[in-house]
Amino acid sequence: MSTSARGEAFSAGTTSGGAPGGYTEYDDDRGYGWVAFAGVLLLILGTLNCIEGIAAISNAHFFHHGTNTHYIIGSLNAWGWVTLILGVVQLAVGFGVFAKNQLSRWVGVIILGCNAVAQLLFIPAYPFWSLTLFTLGILALYGLVAHGKRIAD
Repeated sequence: MSTSARGEAFSAGTTSGGAPGGYTEYDDDRGYGWVAFAGVLLLILGTLNCIEGIAAISNAHFFHHGTNTHYIIGSLNAWGWVTLILGVVQLAVGFGVFAKNQLSRWVGVIILGCNAVAQLLFIPAYPFWSLTLFTLGILALYGLVAHGKRIAD
């Protein structure tokens, strides 16, 4: 404890509770940004997966589906249906996350896990795009798993 020029006592950045810088309580709002970010990513992924699924179903020319393309399971058309269904569910779950629905959080975790697998299996059709959507899905998955309990409050 020190004194100022006027004789008043002051402390060097601690409060009476002993926490530095005047922070006496844990910040309960921490993590809401990640949950909102996960909700936005779910909406973006849902939209992009719907577009990608429709393009794959209609045999669009920007997918690489020549004679040398081999899928582990199914064909480009089958993976188009899978990504379209995932995209529709991701859109619904994204809105559910913003409505602070706890069921949407857990459905989102499952759907994002399925999306990660689907994007890895979709790599032969569009490699860099699939890896980009895979990365966005993992970020959204982190937001829901690590900070998703905040939407239950």
